[in-house]
Amino acid sequence: MSRTVNARGDDLATALTGAVADLLGSDPEKVELRLDAPGVGDLRGRFAFEIEVGADERAADPAEPAPSEDQATDPREQPGDRDDDGEGDEVELTAEDLDAEADAAADFLEGLLDAMDLPGDLRIKVHGDHAELEILEVGSGALIGRRGQTLEAVQELVRCSLQRQFQRRARVKVDVEGYRSRRLEKLLEKAEEAIDHVLDGGEPERLEPMDVFERKAVHHLVSEVEGVTSRSQGREPARRVIIEPA
Repeated sequence: MSRTVNARGDDLATALTGAVADLLGSDPEKVELRLDAPGVGDLRGRFAFEIEVGADERAADPAEPAPSEDQATDPREQPGDRDDDGEGDEVELTAEDLDAEADAAADFLEGLLDAMDLPGDLRIKVHGDHAELEILEVGSGALIGRRGQTLEAVQELVRCSLQRQFQRRARVKVDVEGYRSRRLEKLLEKAEEAIDHVLDGGEPERLEPMDVFERKAVHHLVSEVEGVTSRSQGREPARRVIIEPA
């Protein structure tokens, strides 16, 4: 697993390494942080580092088979990809199951905030098919990052932690200060424009890569419009929605 996240100094990086190892049940010596500071100066400014967990410590996704060698060559276009993003083959979870996942994710995020010495309150919402945890009052964009990269890293860490604990696909979405809600609004606007282009010209439109929650929202939007259909294509994190004539 390799994702880009942000930190604020060597002490924080060391703390975060230990926190990630503890939360994922990994050996700290197998968690490597590679720092890429943009320059000297105030270490409270943001800079990027990557977290690399040893291959034998990675949490396997029981609902997602490992890609074959030829699939790995181009993650964007694989004809065998599922078009429903797994909606049809996922185990139905009860409200109690989602509550348990939300509580575990909250524990993870609280530990992460402590490790990064950041303030923040958690707001938990349990919906019909997933739980949503939003970090509020964090006071900076440190947990969002450039174009949401840090938030995606946090989401991935939560996903791995929950899958290791519950041995199933995680159904928890993490947000910070409403970032995902604002992004989804913009994505749906772009999807509406793509729908119009498909209806006018008849040519398929490929949208930008999205997470599973965003793709499901776009699929739902397309399903309400006659004359167009949608499918998902590619593998994470480059999986995207294709809108085309029905």
